[in-house]
Order: sequence, then C-alpha cells, then structure tokens
Amino acid sequence: MRRRTRGCGAVSLDRSRRGALRWNSGWDDSGCPGRRLAAGTTARWLVGLGSGYRPGHDRHPVVVDAGRGDVLVSEALTPALILLPMGSALLLACLCGRIAAARGVAALLVSAQVLLVTVIYLAFDGPRLVLQAAWLPALGSQLLLSIDGLSMQALLLLTAILVVAVVAEIRLQEGGPSAARLVLIFVAITAMNLFVLSGDLLLSAAAYGTAGLALAALLGIGADMGGQTAARSFASWTVVGALLLSAAAAILAAGTGSTVIDDLTHITPDSARVAALLMVTALAMQVPLVPLHTWLAPIATAGTLAGRTLIFGGWCMLGAFGLLRYGLGLFPDLLSYAAPLPLLWGTATVVYAAIVAIAQQEQDLARRLSWATVGAGGLLLAGVAGLESLPVLGAWLHATVQGVPRVGLLLLAHWMATSGARRGSLAILWALLALGLGAIPGAILFPGWLLVVAGTPDMIVAGLLLVASAMLVFALVAPATHIARGSVGPPLPAALSRVLAVATIVVLLAGFYPQPLVNGARPVVERLLTRTAAADLAP
Repeated sequence: MRRRTRGCGAVSLDRSRRGALRWNSGWDDSGCPGRRLAAGTTARWLVGLGSGYRPGHDRHPVVVDAGRGDVLVSEALTPALILLPMGSALLLACLCGRIAAARGVAALLVSAQVLLVTVIYLAFDGPRLVLQAAWLPALGSQLLLSIDGLSMQALLLLTAILVVAVVAEIRLQEGGPSAARLVLIFVAITAMNLFVLSGDLLLSAAAYGTAGLALAALLGIGADMGGQTAARSFASWTVVGALLLSAAAAILAAGTGSTVIDDLTHITPDSARVAALLMVTALAMQVPLVPLHTWLAPIATAGTLAGRTLIFGGWCMLGAFGLLRYGLGLFPDLLSYAAPLPLLWGTATVVYAAIVAIAQQEQDLARRLSWATVGAGGLLLAGVAGLESLPVLGAWLHATVQGVPRVGLLLLAHWMATSGARRGSLAILWALLALGLGAIPGAILFPGWLLVVAGTPDMIVAGLLLVASAMLVFALVAPATHIARGSVGPPLPAALSRVLAVATIVVLLAGFYPQPLVNGARPVVERLLTRTAAADLAP
C-alpha cells in the first residue's frame, strides 16, 4: 500500500514479514526534493549548502530499504559500540587498586573507541538496520540497533565527551584518578550509546535508567557532601524518568503488541495521549525544561569533574535526541494538536532561563552556564513545536553541537573557581567559548539557532527568542570583565589547555563549515516528520 505524504517522497508499509515493518522512504542522499523552505534566503542556503540542492527542483527519489541486510556498515561494528565500552568497564574493574595500570589502559581503550566511531562514520552512508535479535518477546520488545544521521552525530559527540571525561578524571580531578570512576565512565557511555542506537522503547528505557544511575554514582564517588547530595538528587530524577519511559513503553505494547518504534504506526488515541505525556515528561527532565530543571544547578558546582562533564555534555544532549526520536517520531499529531502549548513552554523556558542567568553573581560562572543549558532546552522545544523541517533541523543542530563549548566552559569555570586564577588571557578564552555557546554568527551554534528563530511563524515568539538569546549571551560573556581584572593564579594545566584549544577550534571551524552536520541530519528529520502519514495507512 502506498500513498503520498505531507512531507516528501512516500512511505510504504510492508507486512510480508511477521511482526516487522519495512519503511521505504523516497529520499536520495541529498534529502527531500521540492519541500517548501519558509525561513528565508539564509535558511535556504544553509539547508542546500554543499549538496547541490535547489528549492523547487525535484529529484528522482531512490528507495532506501531499512530492512535489508546489505549494509555498508558491517554488522560487527555497530554491536561493537556497545561491547567495546562494556568490555572496557569490565577490564578496568579488574584493575581496581592498580591505578597506574588503570590510567594507561583507560587511555588505550579511549583511543580504541575513537577509532571505532571514526571507522563507522567513514563507512556510514544513510539509515540502515544493523542488528536485530529477540529480547523479551512476550512484551513485543526486540534488541534492535540502528544508525542514522541523528544517531551518528550523537555518537560522535558522545565519543568526544568521553575523551574529555577521561582526561578530566586522570589529569584534572582533585585527589587524583579513581579506578572505580573510570569504570563508571565506560558503563555510562555503554548505556548512552545503547540509548542512541536502540530502536525499541523498552530497551531505551533500560538504557536511560542505567546511564543515569551510573552517572549519579560517578558524580558522587569521592566527592564532598555537596557532590553527594547532588548525586542523590540526580539519581532520584533518573529513576523517575526511567519509570515513566517504561510505563509509556508498556502502554504502547498493550495497544500494539510491540515496543519497536517502526511497529508503532497504529496507536489508539487514548493510549497515545497517556504514553506521550509520560514520555515527554521523562525527556523534559533530561533536556531539561522548566520546571523539571532543578537537579541541574547543584551539579554545576558540585561533584566529580568526569560526572559533570558527561552530564552537561552527553546526558542533556540525549534528552534532545529522545525528544526528536520518540516524541516527534511517534506523536507528531499530538504535538500539533497541543499547539501552541509546546511552543509557549519552550519560549517561557528560554525567557525564564535568560532572566535568572543574568541575576546570578558574575563570579558564579557554573550557575550561569547551567541556566544557559536550560535555555538551550527551551529553544529545542520551540523548534520542535514548529513541526516544519527547518526549525526542527535547527533545534537538533543547536542541541547536539553545544556539548563541546559547554564542557569547555564548565572545566574552565571549575579550574578558575578552585585555583583563583584571573587574568586577561583567561578572559579572552572564556569570552570566545561563551560567544560560541551563545550562537554568534560564525560559531558552531549559529546555523541551528538561525533555523529555529527564522522558522518560527509567530513574530512575537520569534522576537522573544531573539531577545532571550541575546540576554543569555550577555550573561555568559559579562563575567569576562571580572576574569580580566588582575593577574593572579597558576597557569592553565597542560591537559586543560589542550582540551580548551581543541574546543575553541571545533567551535570556529564547525561554525564556518556546517555542511556535514546539516546534510547528515536533514534526511532523518524529514523522515520523522512523515511518520504522521504512516500512522494513517491501513494494515
């Protein structure tokens, strides 16, 4: 059965295999032909950049069959994204008490993880079903691992954050590294990779809970009383979120007999409403959005460096990933039906975060950064609420790439707070990363921010987003004047200098050359927006 959808191309369902759907999408590798671009000339240029795409010029679509076994990425590589960090955690657990050996082994294992993700990225060429196996068949749940443009970008960011977290643990953590914390770093990365790769809601809920509890333990082990309190609070929020996701998966399984995302095309309205509410609440905790954000500020100033790095750089990004993959991917009709509440919620979060960020003391750098993170979550929801390809694409780009400058600012703020260092060179470095996180033109976040604001149909809301974004930039940059006063404190540690140098280079280069990010995510965003039509097809 085949029909034309409201997006591009067409969606067809093939039920020739029991319990499975084959989803054929009419895209070529440059994305969706002929879709209206409504966000202005600059947005058109961003979306068509480097791909030969021209609005109004249709291409002949090619069918990408996500159910075939002829994958360009070897089937052995994607499971390795789970098995390698899991094996790394087990190996490091055997080295507890031998910290010198654990440090060297951790460095080698991180290098292996970077090499693996690099190979997969170079081999990746479009969405492919990579691994499928039975897992809790009585509940309709399957071990389903797949890679697409969104998950590939998320994996790249998680790998970069893994490197920074290990460096922070080995070189920057007060009191020296801990083998137990190194184990927890790899446990958390294993679970977060599983959350990104999983095509099954119940498996994603298990990964959500495992990652959150591992991060809570990582945050609290060896920390002071404030860090342990923050870790307990984070663990509580994580348990609630995992239970909400599990309940949503159970409700959907009761109505459809499956928790596999591609099978959830015929959801009854009552089940969909309840499941969507539970799922959005869990993911809003993770992004986070006001008023579900109260766990974030304590973590900004307390806990181990590796734990804070993974939470600020990876955990919050996974909330954005889940909101697109599960929220928009499964319930776009409900999101449209609830309008304009999601747009107002996101806008209110951005405005509130901007006001509170400016109200923080200038020397309280970490708390200002935490409120900028909350504001980024609001901008994400405002973009997703538009249900158009450009603002949704912009929301994802803005959410996923800010992990790099955010972690750089977090580490720099922590070091200045503990060392008391203040001088002009530190002020310049802080200002550069803050401007990058504030989405100034030419920086890494600017393309995503522009697509969200320019694609917002309501001029009042667009104006509020513009003003609030400017306020957040001011809140982050203003402390540079305080940092520049005097010339005291030790020089930057060599490890931190290298991390900040790489972060600054990435912020600038990716801002001037956004084509890989745009071209990788755009076809997947278009496919998510066409799932609404798939839900209307008869079995």
